[in-house]
Amino acid sequence: MTAEPIAPLSEAARRVAARLVYGETNAAIAAHLHLSVHGVNSQLRAARRHVGCPPEASRAVLVHALLTARQVDPPDCHRPSPRLDENEQRLLHALTRHSRNATIGAAIGVSARDVRADIDSLLARACADNTAHLMGLAHAWKLLDDTASASAPSAAGPA
Repeated sequence: MTAEPIAPLSEAARRVAARLVYGETNAAIAAHLHLSVHGVNSQLRAARRHVGCPPEASRAVLVHALLTARQVDPPDCHRPSPRLDENEQRLLHALTRHSRNATIGAAIGVSARDVRADIDSLLARACADNTAHLMGLAHAWKLLDDTASASAPSAAGPA
């Protein structure tokens, strides 16, 4: 069974989402696009609803949902992908579905208090600014397969 493609985001939401995949903050997106931060927040809420991402899902979960639904393109990245070990790959996949350190930790088999250090290590290896940027890079490097991401995002709150 093939899922029906979802309609494209509005142009305003697409412009905002296109900056989000680079890991930009709402303030940076607002400055880049000459919008208010409130306007950026509004467009991100619209993008979340559009791809079925719960309001409390992390920015990484949102970026993954937007890229999986092909609503925006991954960021330009001309450097090669880092070679991820099995634990780093599990963490990367957990970040596509979970937003809280406790649920990420449960998914990868580590304590919630160790999750932040693992995320920081993965960000450093990927030269990513934050987890939203990491998701964008992971898609650009084709490290995430679209079939594994077909499940709905977790409403487990921010990491």
